[in-house]
Amino acid sequence: METMQRSLRQEGESLQEILTGYRRTLHACPELRMDTPLTEAAVISYLRGTGIEKITAGVGGHGVTALIEGELPGKCLAIRADCDGLPIREETGLPYASQNGNMHACGHDFHAAALLGAAELILRHRDELRGTVKLIFQPYEEGDGGARRMIEAGVLEEPQADAIIGMHNGCHIDRDYRAGDVLVTDMPTSANIFAYRAAFHGTGGHVCLSRTSINPVYQACEAVVKIRDLAEAHPDAVCAVTVVQGGVRNNVIPETCVIEGSIRSFDRGEHKELRDGVRRIVDEAAAEGYPADYETTIDLMSTKIDTELYRKFCRITEELYPESGWKRYEPVPMIGEDFARYADRIPAFYFMLCAKPEGALYPHHHPGFVLDESVLSKAAILLAGFALEWQQV
Repeated sequence: METMQRSLRQEGESLQEILTGYRRTLHACPELRMDTPLTEAAVISYLRGTGIEKITAGVGGHGVTALIEGELPGKCLAIRADCDGLPIREETGLPYASQNGNMHACGHDFHAAALLGAAELILRHRDELRGTVKLIFQPYEEGDGGARRMIEAGVLEEPQADAIIGMHNGCHIDRDYRAGDVLVTDMPTSANIFAYRAAFHGTGGHVCLSRTSINPVYQACEAVVKIRDLAEAHPDAVCAVTVVQGGVRNNVIPETCVIEGSIRSFDRGEHKELRDGVRRIVDEAAAEGYPADYETTIDLMSTKIDTELYRKFCRITEELYPESGWKRYEPVPMIGEDFARYADRIPAFYFMLCAKPEGALYPHHHPGFVLDESVLSKAAILLAGFALEWQQV
C-alpha cells in the first residue's frame, strides 16, 4: 500500500499542469443551472482523452457520468463533482477570465478538473482497483436542481452505487487555513436549507385611495418585521428576508408586493419550526386582503456524513500526506449543498480542500473570487487514493 501511495502521489503531482489547463478551459465558459452544453462537451473530450470508454452524456440534462471498472471484485464508489457557474460578471482580470457574463465564482471548475485528474490516476491503477468507480459531473448545484434530476435519471443505478464522496474547494478568508489543508468533519457539512417566495396581492390604484385600498406593501412589511422577530428568537439559525419588491411610483398603490428569504439550521426540528413559522406569518399578514401566493423555491436537508467513510478517508489522507494529514473542519458554515440528496440515499462523505491564495480578499460568490490552482493535483490524488483504498482500510 505504501508503494502505491507514493506512486500515486508522484503521478498526481505530474498532472498539475494538465489539470490547470482543464480548469482554465472550464473557467472561461461558465454555464448556468442545467444548461451546460459547452461544459458537457469539454468534460467528455477530456474523459475520452484519458482512455475512458464508458461515458454517458445528457444525464438529467447535460450531466455526464463515466465508469472505470477495476480488475478486482468489489463495490461501486461514486465520486461527484459539480460543474455549473453563477450569474456573476467576473472582475478578476485573469487572462482566462469569463467573458460571457457568468462566472465560476464558487470553484466548480476546480472540482471538475480535480475529478478529471482523479479519473486518469484511477485508470492508470485499474489493475489495483476493486469494483467500479462511477464519475459524476453534475450541473446545477447552485439553486438545488442538478442532484435531484440526475438521481431521477438513475445516476446511482446500473451499477448501483454503494457509497459516494465529494469535495469543495475552501477559500475561508475569515479563517487561518492555508492552501492545501484537508478539512474534515463527521458532522453534517451543510445546513438544512429552505427558501421561499411570498407574493402579497392588493388593490392597485391612486395613492389618494389608500384608506380604502388593500396595500400589499403594508402586508409585506408586516411579515418582514415578524420574520425578523422570529429570527431573533432563534440565534443559532438563519431566518432572513433578502428580497422586498413592489411598487413603481410614490403615488401609485401596487397590486403586488413580493418578499423572498432563506431559512438555514443544522437542527431539523428547529428547521421545521422556522418553516412553519414563516408560513404562518405570511398567512396572517395577508389575512385582511387576498391570500398570498406562497411557494417553496429550495427545500434541502443537511449533508449527513457516514462515520465509517469519514474514518477511512482520514486514514488514507494520513498515508498519502503523512507530513500534513488533515484538520478538523469546524464550525461548519450554514452553506447549502445538494450533495445532500445523494447522502440521503447512500453512505456519503464530503470534505473541503483549502485553496485560498496568499492574501486572498474575496470569498466565494464574489466577482473578484480567485483560488490557488497549485492544489489541484492534491485534490485529484485524494479522490483517486480514496477510490483505490476505501475497501481495504
